[in-house]
Amino acid sequence: MDGTVDRVIGVLSPFVGGTYYGRLVAGVSAAAERRGWRTIAVQALDAAADMSINGGNPAFVEPVAWRHAAGFVVLAEAVTPQYLRELMLAGKPVVLVGHELADGGCPAVLPGNGAGVREIVSHLVGHGHQRIAFTGYLEATDVRERFEAYKGAYRHEPLFLPAADNLESGITWTADDFRRLGADALVAATDRNAIGALRVLAAAGLECPRDYALTGFDNIDVAAFMRPELASAAQPLAAMGDRAVELLLREIGGERVAAGPHRLPAVFVPRTSCGCTDFATALPATAAPAGRERLAERFAAALPPEGLRPAGSDGIAQRAVTATVEAITGDEAGGIGRAATALQHLYSLSPATETLRFLLRAIQEYVATLTDLDVPSAGRVGGRVQELMLVLGRVNNGVQFADRRHLRSLISMQYALNTALLYARDTDPRDPSWLAATPATAAAIAWRGPAGALTRGPGWRRGPGPAIPAGPTTIEAFPPAELIAAAGPGQTVVLVPAKISGSDRGWLAVVDTIECDVEDGRELANQCAALLTVAIDLREQEERLRRSALSDLLTALPNRASFLATLEAAVERAAAGGPPFAVLFLDLDGFKRVNDTLGHAAGDELLVHVARRIRGCLRPTDVPARFGGDEFLVLLPGVTDGAALAEITERLARSIRAPFNLAAGSARIGVSIGATTSDRHPTAEQLLHDADAAMYRIKASGSPFG
Repeated sequence: MDGTVDRVIGVLSPFVGGTYYGRLVAGVSAAAERRGWRTIAVQALDAAADMSINGGNPAFVEPVAWRHAAGFVVLAEAVTPQYLRELMLAGKPVVLVGHELADGGCPAVLPGNGAGVREIVSHLVGHGHQRIAFTGYLEATDVRERFEAYKGAYRHEPLFLPAADNLESGITWTADDFRRLGADALVAATDRNAIGALRVLAAAGLECPRDYALTGFDNIDVAAFMRPELASAAQPLAAMGDRAVELLLREIGGERVAAGPHRLPAVFVPRTSCGCTDFATALPATAAPAGRERLAERFAAALPPEGLRPAGSDGIAQRAVTATVEAITGDEAGGIGRAATALQHLYSLSPATETLRFLLRAIQEYVATLTDLDVPSAGRVGGRVQELMLVLGRVNNGVQFADRRHLRSLISMQYALNTALLYARDTDPRDPSWLAATPATAAAIAWRGPAGALTRGPGWRRGPGPAIPAGPTTIEAFPPAELIAAAGPGQTVVLVPAKISGSDRGWLAVVDTIECDVEDGRELANQCAALLTVAIDLREQEERLRRSALSDLLTALPNRASFLATLEAAVERAAAGGPPFAVLFLDLDGFKRVNDTLGHAAGDELLVHVARRIRGCLRPTDVPARFGGDEFLVLLPGVTDGAALAEITERLARSIRAPFNLAAGSARIGVSIGATTSDRHPTAEQLLHDADAAMYRIKASGSPFG
């Protein structure tokens, strides 16, 4: 029986990685770890699935990891309300993130959709826009909230362009539809919708922000790197994950937490697409005194918005201030190096071109302050500033180089995975050691048998530690306790269904960090589960083809090619001093009469019955085969001339001559059986020829066997 691990929470999510779901899962996992808990993240969608459902995956019904998790954080679109009710009836506390139940039956941590959209509309109005349109997929709960907030903030007749989904592909309306509204600005419900709208309008010659302003929602990574840079509302994903864990652990501890929404504000991030063309170079007004204090404020402003920044990032900004000031005004030779390290760390928290420009402008402002104040060190400031400019350039180049190097490593990793799973034939995909090609540190696979039961093979782990044993398991108890305990700092236990369309192979569990810099559903764990499913499918398909190539489709006996291969192997063994054997050649007498009188279907049925009777007369070690037509062969290991051969031959003839009850009527046939032994001929071909000749002699003599 599988064991359990204390202090574990579960996360149910459509995907276990990506810029949105991945960051929420990572936020939950980090918040749980800070409080001394482990996290199991369960993917509710099939491997390699697209995000094309709303209201939760109705096919996800299994109680995955219920035995281990004391409670669950459930992300939007993961499971159905019915699943949530069953989860709570089982006594598991639940906190929702990004959605809520219609009856408000449990706490729900939500972004400030309304506040974020109201800030966007107010910002656009401040730029002088009067005809502001909205586009979005209103089947999604959060999009409906954003649309209602838009209507309340716009205070005019809504200008609405429906989207078919939340992605770029959802923009099915045309530039003419947009022009007919007379809109001069467009609020998109998601960044992906905004990107799709930008492409549609650009194809028609409309340029943003010259001809219209555009904003999105979610502040995905690509928003800051688009041309024009996309203005967006950033959801406080890290803070949402932290709040969800706080509420869940309070409920697990027995406290009654208020059901319904617990909202955290979204933060509007202006960029070029909304008309803020100087957003990255014009520093905002500040009351902070000139000098070090103002530089500290600027560097802090370069961090991601509050609620989006990781724990301890304020300290990172302050260290960057200290190192930069010392590099510019200090006498120590190593100051530039420390400043480079600190600025690189600061830039890595928000690696966008706008961040680089902002940092450069802030340093220039600080240097100008030194010159204006006639600081004694100002004379040598110019050289130091030039060095820092080069440092920031190298930081940017370093980040880009790291991205390219990461991309190369991903390509190499994919090659290794494809080779191990799709091409290598000496390994079993159910052995998770192929995950050594990935950054994962431990893994286990629960594979589903024909009857649906799960069996866990031996687990794999990269380093030393307790073995992850094999054995039967249940979906409630998977993953095994040994795998959960293998998760170290910064790691999460991730479960992904090894399921594509109608092929359900079970579950893949890995211990790894959550990937947040890929599109949702394209994280490595998901790809590995998809590859695992395909690999098992291919192996089984190959086995079916192999069996088909070596089996008679009608009788399921080995066919002629298979029998010849078996016979040749037996000849080689006998020549090397192995056991002798006999070969029987059977030809049915009267089979054509059955075909002619009862029909070919009856003839086929008769051959199936004959094959069963032949099997029933033989030992487990004997090898029967259908040679073709109404002819059969039998290999009898360890049998030579004598009583044993005669007894087997007589038993076969007696069984086949008994009446057959067919669907079309009763039938009787005879059989002629020729025999030979391995000591008579040195080759398989000669043995078959001799057995065939013996059979014809028997047929000519009228005896049933020789």
